Amino acid sequence: MPMSAKSNACRPWDDEQVERLKELIASGASAVRAAAALKRARSSVQVKARKLGMPFMASRDVKRLRDAKIAAAESTPLRITTAHHTER
Repeated sequence: MPMSAKSNACRPWDDEQVERLKELIASGASAVRAAAALKRARSSVQVKARKLGMPFMASRDVKRLRDAKIAAAESTPLRITTAHHTER
């Protein structure tokens, strides 16, 4: 049975992809987002992250963090600056 062109089963990770995965995890990206960025299966990036000792945050923790950021942004008053022009 031929493998589809989209399949990347057993495709080895190169150093560049591993570094990109580490960056994505550090930035708080989800496993789904990292998988899309690396063109790999979600399960593949999750397994690799765990092997690197950098597992993705649980989805409930990601949601809690996102909600906290939104609440903080909503509670911060907007600063409106105006430019003062003098006409002569």
